[in-house]
Amino acid sequence: MDNQSGKIQRAIICLLLLVGGATGLKDVKIKVPDMVRSGDDALLSCNYDLESASLYAIKWYRGDVEFYRYLPKEAPSHTVFPVQGIKVDISKSDNHDVTLVNVSRELTGRYKCEVSADAPSFHTAIKEAPMEVVDVPETNPTIVAERQRLPAGETLRANCTSGPSRPAPVIKWTLNGNHLNNDTMQYKVQSQRVAQYEMEMTRASLELKISSDLFQDGRLQVRCFAEISNVYRDSVELDVTEDAPLLAPITGDASPHSHHSSGCGHPVLSETHRLILVATTMVNVVNILRVSILR
Repeated sequence: MDNQSGKIQRAIICLLLLVGGATGLKDVKIKVPDMVRSGDDALLSCNYDLESASLYAIKWYRGDVEFYRYLPKEAPSHTVFPVQGIKVDISKSDNHDVTLVNVSRELTGRYKCEVSADAPSFHTAIKEAPMEVVDVPETNPTIVAERQRLPAGETLRANCTSGPSRPAPVIKWTLNGNHLNNDTMQYKVQSQRVAQYEMEMTRASLELKISSDLFQDGRLQVRCFAEISNVYRDSVELDVTEDAPLLAPITGDASPHSHHSSGCGHPVLSETHRLILVATTMVNVVNILRVSILR
């Protein structure tokens, strides 16, 4: 009799498991921002399909430490656990989402959502994803050129430095609003990261062979962009002027032996000759006066 009761119990359990499996939890997906700016809010989402089952609980963890729980059958349904640095906005948190307020760099890490279906299956699934909190630069990037006036054929050398951040930005260059093109330009770009206390800066150099077609109205614009994923983007621009040779205006016969005459046949003096004549006359007058005084 006991043996028969045990078989019945096992059959009931198997049946419940089959029913729970047929109508249980599936398609659990977590959505966490890859990067978020320090001081901003972060929305973490957990989507799932319970089919015909009910939700028992959803729990959120940073690493292995639980900081938020939602139990729809309890009142209140929200529970926030004290975790250093984590502030939860209850008004923007529910059975799918949890909103973290004023996140800081220390909250970088892996986040998990744990979803549990209600009885009889209590089927549970866990998904996780990383989130990095970024300390963006507080200062604009700077750009400096070796020379800001260049003739065609010379090489432009410029350096761009980002402000301190964590992580370091990526620096990109444009010329006259267009990305650098290997097919039409001769250039070399180098980049390095420089540690500064707990932050990092990026320093990038550009060497570009200048051709006459790069100048637009005698100028070309060089711009460098400092970027961190989709949370930070800033830029600075530098104008480079074409150092073109000046052509002397053609006003007539340039021969040093040529003379222009007036209608009366007297030679017309150039401005330079006239000034020399005036200066010579003044010197002569001074000398005459000096001799008169000495007598």
